[in-house]
Amino acid sequence: MLDTQRLLTFATVVRVGSFAAAARELGYTQPGVSQQMKALERDLNTTLFVREGRGLKLNEQGEVLAERVDRLIDDLRATEERVAAVTRLKEARVRVCAFPSANATLVPAAISRLRTKHLGIEIELFEAEPPESLDGLERGDYDVVVAFRYDDQPAPDLSDNLESIALLDEPMVLMCSDDHPLARRKQVELSELRDERWVAGCVRCRQEFVSACEYAGFTPRIDITTDDNLAVQSYVVAGLGLAMMPRMTQSFVKHPKLRTRPLLPERRRHVTATILRSQRRTPAVVRVLESLRQAAASLASATPI
Repeated sequence: MLDTQRLLTFATVVRVGSFAAAARELGYTQPGVSQQMKALERDLNTTLFVREGRGLKLNEQGEVLAERVDRLIDDLRATEERVAAVTRLKEARVRVCAFPSANATLVPAAISRLRTKHLGIEIELFEAEPPESLDGLERGDYDVVVAFRYDDQPAPDLSDNLESIALLDEPMVLMCSDDHPLARRKQVELSELRDERWVAGCVRCRQEFVSACEYAGFTPRIDITTDDNLAVQSYVVAGLGLAMMPRMTQSFVKHPKLRTRPLLPERRRHVTATILRSQRRTPAVVRVLESLRQAAASLASATPI
């Protein structure tokens, strides 16, 4: 079995060009680096270097390993992390990663339900948006990832290692101040709003908003952008623009002077929970998924427009 530390040392030697330079970078002695390389050669039952003058050069076997060493290190680390994840899950510790608005609404409700039924499960929370969160799941950084995509965006191309479960389809809504003329409307056609000023949210929400406007036949005038959902609402209430946001964002914080109205044509954000296939029967993960489904169903029925 290849030793990860020896592979890391080999990768450093290849990158910096000598045992001495690798020793300086890694904080080892030069004999220490030499001993690790000899041990790696014993592991592989072959030589990796040939002497060239006063220096060393990779031989053919060394070149082969050099081409693959970074991938080997990544695979070994991911494997170690997944083994550790199984241990954590047997101890009923689940790492949940979600995007910000889900971490403010869906996930707390799910954990609350979980605590009332399964007191032994410990939840460790993280926050990230897709695709970074899904990449982290693949690496073994998380056990459950709550992610989203919009109507225009294709479903993520998941590897065979991952499995997604649908949680919630939520409509995008128009946000305006209570003294705006649109506040008296029951619903609004997006194509009517080509002359309005806009406040835009996070990068992916902004992309969806621009795409929706282009589909409606215009390019929106975005005056303000911010990742802070409360700030979006505050700017809208101050009369600085309208906003198009997922309905979930109004369920955890709603300014008293904010009004939301359905938009036509309707556009939706699709929220999912994704796990490693190898963990789909792990009791702690199964219970977390059940609680997320129940919380999503409650959120869908309880959030008014």
